[in-house]
Amino acid sequence: MKRLLFYIFGLLLCGLIVYASAYDRPLLVEFNSEPVPEGAPPVQVRIALYDWTENLEVKNAIRQFNQSNPDHIEIVMMNLSTDAYDDTLNMLMTSGQGPDVFSVDNSWLATYVNKGYLANLNSYLDPADLNRFPKWARDYARSSLFKGGIYFLPSSIETVRLIYNKQLFQSAGLDAEHPPVTFAEVKQAAARISRAGVGVNKYGFALAAGDSQDSLQTGLEMSNTYSGVYLYNYRNGRYDLSVYAPWLQMLLDMKAEGSLYPGETLLKRNGALRQFADGNIGMMYATSKDYVKLQEYMPKDNWGVALPPVTSSAKKGSGALMMIPHSPLAVNSSTPDREAAVKVWKFLQSEAFLTILFQQALALPVVDGITDLPGLVPGLGHFKEFYPTAEESIYPLSPQIMDQYDPNTVSVEPRDSGDRPRIQLYLQILSGGISAGEGLRAESDRLNQMLDIAATGYSFKREEYIYPGFDAKNPLGHVRAE
Repeated sequence: MKRLLFYIFGLLLCGLIVYASAYDRPLLVEFNSEPVPEGAPPVQVRIALYDWTENLEVKNAIRQFNQSNPDHIEIVMMNLSTDAYDDTLNMLMTSGQGPDVFSVDNSWLATYVNKGYLANLNSYLDPADLNRFPKWARDYARSSLFKGGIYFLPSSIETVRLIYNKQLFQSAGLDAEHPPVTFAEVKQAAARISRAGVGVNKYGFALAAGDSQDSLQTGLEMSNTYSGVYLYNYRNGRYDLSVYAPWLQMLLDMKAEGSLYPGETLLKRNGALRQFADGNIGMMYATSKDYVKLQEYMPKDNWGVALPPVTSSAKKGSGALMMIPHSPLAVNSSTPDREAAVKVWKFLQSEAFLTILFQQALALPVVDGITDLPGLVPGLGHFKEFYPTAEESIYPLSPQIMDQYDPNTVSVEPRDSGDRPRIQLYLQILSGGISAGEGLRAESDRLNQMLDIAATGYSFKREEYIYPGFDAKNPLGHVRAE
């Protein structure tokens, strides 16, 4: 028996040797003989947004896009400081280091197109893509300023309002259901609120000029269009900042009377909103994008929302109140993968993403009827009062001459360019460093001289910014579209 078993074992061993010799394979099992192929690296698309980047729901939406999109695209957020966003973006674009998809301030759009910074999206958009947007948005994007291309499509807007503390109005003996309509009424109400709040640090009005560009461009330049005035005259193509003398004088008078919240040139917007929420400020300007921050601070008093005050009763409604497209998104013409960048652009313009922004009160979308859909209205009491009204409109673009940025001499401080000199002038006037008449006249002359110089070049055409039949009540009525 043992001999038989030995014989069988010998036969099996010989068979294994023959098999191994014939196939030239090892006798042991190799579980990892073939390397597992690695997945292709994702296509990174760098984006820069003026707003929204810190919102948790926005971060989640971008994370989900990165995990689930079939094109293996990874959105990478660039951290550009809001305070110096335009300056930083200008320097990055000039040096060829700009993001692939980014928000552009409306005033820089034509300049960026002329410099070839933005990709023409015409070939990537079909009729269904375009028809999501209202006619004014399509016309705005097709303006003759943009050389026959479509480089952006505004998907949301920003509005400006006067917000006021009803409790402080009542304490001062004012009608809390009838906020001030004119500059004179604002001054009177601010003085009464401040007098009633002496000793407890209550002030009638606040201007957060520490965030100068935001506060002064919205509180001064946007709001004054409701009085029919704007710094740029669309009829003749010239600047005239003297139209803002009454508004600046209103602020100077309140400051002299002690009814303006102190330290206005250093007061940041978030700080002012917090003080308003704490019940220490009677009135201030706020935009629709400020709303979410105000709600975060949980106002302790009942408060109201009104259209901005006007120069005088006779001026009310002399012009449509300006609303602005919320920093339109564009694609960098130099992006290494334009198709991927356009897919990210479309994602950020999608109904799903814009619905998230709306539900978080971060934006007022103008597409897909999002603001009218039942069940989507944010659970925040006053947000509807920031919705655009029949008295509001987008305005045509005014000229913007972009100063040259030398990437070899990048400064951490914002350059003296674009809107900055004008904003700094307003601050000088408010601080008493220069008279309103003198300063506004000098800055008007400087801006008009810049236009004259720019008109001698090839990229700037003065006639593209002139509308002889311009009607302030219907600002887009004479805009030329391609």
